[in-house]
Amino acid sequence: MSHPDELLLQDVRCFQGAQRARLRPITLLVGENSTGKTTLLGCYSALHGMLAVRFEPHGVDFSREPFSMGSFRDIVRSRRGRQGAIREFKIGLGVPKQREEGLSYEVVATFGEEGSQPVPTSWRYDFGSEGFLEFRPAGKGRTTVAIKGHRTSVDIPFDPTYLPFLMSHISDTRSARQRVPKSVADFLQKINKTKGKGRLPVPDFLFPSWYPLVPVAPLRAKPRRTYDPGREARTAEGDHIPMLMMRLDHAKGPRWKSLREDLVEFGRASGLYSYIGVRRHGKQISDPFQLQVKVHSGTRANIVDVGYGVSQSLPILVELLSPELNGMHTSPAAPLPLLFSLQQPEVHLHPRGQAALASFFVESVRKREHSFLIETHSDYIVDRVRMSVRQKLIGADDVSILYFEPRKNFVQIHNLRLDEYGNVLDAPAGYRDFFLHETDMLLGIGE
Repeated sequence: MSHPDELLLQDVRCFQGAQRARLRPITLLVGENSTGKTTLLGCYSALHGMLAVRFEPHGVDFSREPFSMGSFRDIVRSRRGRQGAIREFKIGLGVPKQREEGLSYEVVATFGEEGSQPVPTSWRYDFGSEGFLEFRPAGKGRTTVAIKGHRTSVDIPFDPTYLPFLMSHISDTRSARQRVPKSVADFLQKINKTKGKGRLPVPDFLFPSWYPLVPVAPLRAKPRRTYDPGREARTAEGDHIPMLMMRLDHAKGPRWKSLREDLVEFGRASGLYSYIGVRRHGKQISDPFQLQVKVHSGTRANIVDVGYGVSQSLPILVELLSPELNGMHTSPAAPLPLLFSLQQPEVHLHPRGQAALASFFVESVRKREHSFLIETHSDYIVDRVRMSVRQKLIGADDVSILYFEPRKNFVQIHNLRLDEYGNVLDAPAGYRDFFLHETDMLLGIGE
């Protein structure tokens, strides 16, 4: 399976020109406020909605929960002067070759403005010297399909979910098949044999092997003293988590026992709590209930009466431990790896809890093969991941640190790597300047 290993952003908000971000199972987004970290997550979410047609065919949506990126003019980079306004922006992915017979390529979506909203104006697969495939809307429900030396307009709407049908219109041209990589040509031949005999095959090699995306908002749902059972529809803020826990407790099955044991294990490692459970006010599943925890006092308390660290970390923990219960198309018998997009998971957590949460992420990569995009301001999370590399709990190449450096009128993304000892490589001169200056001030040598 080929998973994206690079994200391209071009002329999006504070990013000038083309900027590339290295993606790994644990990708940490670090930098000052308002430097584009959430913008990167929002663009990734929008691109995921376009490409992940097997799991979540949402289409193009730059305001998909929990993001709200606004109109085209809110997203495209602003420019004044003789060059005039920028009239398009691009987001794309690099997909590596993972097998000898595999295929590496870059897929890029270009967006223009229509009625103040961003709409795709082209969809291009670039195979380097081996050629390209490009799709553009031709108006009136038609699409232009192009490869090197061959272009045609077909009566099919411009939509990536119609990719097999669009490609079928170049499969009859033998000379055209010679202008694309062999794996693409082989698929074109397969399409040609399938036409008129039912559903066309989905081109696996042109859709990255996406994990379903699970976004978690920076501020999670406020705890309640008493919950009334209601809808369990998933939200990025975690409103559904108490209902899910109550349902599992009511069923008294092995899933609740396993989940509670894992939650308690984290609670003890982080110092947050030593017990967590559901207290129901009745025997029916429709009866009100409370969430209870045991903290340092040694007695059980309502979740409202303890620190916010418990309620703010709970949605993250339950999502990671029980994704098959949250409508993510997986099952306990065959769990599917997921991609978690987390904004400031350290909110309201003591440094001990932040470090424990980072270890929890590392274990999720090792045991469940989940992946993470983590926007964070926590040195404790970054350092615990680095320690995990040094301890060989996770490989150095499984971690990417994206440092967002503000320049005069734009932001530069720096792709930092780790060596086998957890040392940061490729850091620019200004990386960590603030913290070094603060240390000097504390020692009385930087005043």
